[in-house]
Amino acid sequence: MTDSFNNDVIGIMGGTFNPIHKGHIGIARCAYEQFDIDRIIFMPSGTPAYKDNSPIVSAKDRCNMVELAISPFEYMSLSTLEIDRPGNTYTADTLAELYNLYRKIYFIIGADSLFHIQEWYHPEYVCSHCHLLCANRNDQSVTELEKQKHFLEDKYSAKIDFIICPDMPYSSTAIRQKVKNHISVSEDVGIEVEEYITANLLYM
Repeated sequence: MTDSFNNDVIGIMGGTFNPIHKGHIGIARCAYEQFDIDRIIFMPSGTPAYKDNSPIVSAKDRCNMVELAISPFEYMSLSTLEIDRPGNTYTADTLAELYNLYRKIYFIIGADSLFHIQEWYHPEYVCSHCHLLCANRNDQSVTELEKQKHFLEDKYSAKIDFIICPDMPYSSTAIRQKVKNHISVSEDVGIEVEEYITANLLYM
């Protein structure tokens, strides 16, 4: 990242990407196609503050897998901003660093995250410094999603839209279990990422 202003509209895809899978890529593509976004930045988290205790492979491995997965898409790029920052990863801190650098920031989340934003670190800052794009990849109730959207809009003046995307039944947890059981995950992560996982003995 540079300190100079960039007129781009960016979409940030955050997450542990442990590993990245086709669901992540699919959501990024849908966001890019449906909103006025110049580029999608994949931003693996360093030490996630709100994740479970699942084993997380090294930042280097997760970044390498992201680079392999996004390589076919010229509008997708990798940022190590959160990896490089010491301590827990908070979206508010990331937005504080980026807010004045771009014309507009979309922050892409899954439907499940929409229900937990008020528990995040400084949710009022997050909601006032980005436009949230929510992908309903977990088949959440549309009625409940709309209810939560209105709650966040009323409480934090949040700007929220929904990404229309097909069913994407991919799960990093399930992928790790498949690898452990010696089941191919090429359909979930792509051949290049699967080869990287195998060559580096990840999730074994």
